[in-house]
Parts: sequence; structure tokens; C-alpha cells
Amino acid sequence: DSVRQLKGPSRPLNTEMDRARVIAALGCVDAVCIFPEMRATRFLGWVQPDIYVKGGDYTLETIDQNERRAVEDGGGRISFLAFVPGKSTTGLLEKIQRL
Repeated sequence: DSVRQLKGPSRPLNTEMDRARVIAALGCVDAVCIFPEMRATRFLGWVQPDIYVKGGDYTLETIDQNERRAVEDGGGRISFLAFVPGKSTTGLLEKIQRL
């Protein structure tokens, strides 16, 4: 629901369970949790992650500050992953529309 709220009614393309399975398959991921809220604040306060990862379109100043506080208050740190050029779902959808 949160992806749909953030990116529009046609998103996400994959189900939340499929998305969770892909993330869980990464060796560096200890656990995946699907939560019902738009923001992860309550979840982050509960699990107190060592590392909270966000996409490269965010910065410490632009992420939800309640999420930031929940991570930092729990002793965790926030890391931002850079986008891989040409590998976004939005870009893929734009390419398909041009066909």
C-alpha cells in the first residue's frame, strides 16, 4: 500500500511477497518484515536495526525525520544506496511505453 501511495495506482509491479522474497534472498539481509503503515517509524522503533538502508534519492535531511530518530535512538545508522543507471522500474516502464 505504501508503494502505491508514494508512486501511484499502477505500482508496485510485483506483489509485496515477491518483493520480500527478493530482498530476503540477499546474503546481507537478516530479516524482512512487511508492515501496514506508510512510514516505518513504529517498526524501526521496535526492531532497532543496526543499519537502515534507503535509496539514493534520499539524504539524512530528506528522509522521514521520525524514521531517522527511531533508527538513531536505537543506536543504528542509516545508509543510502546509489541507483544503478538504467535499472529502475520507472525507467523500464517508460521504455515499454515507447515500444
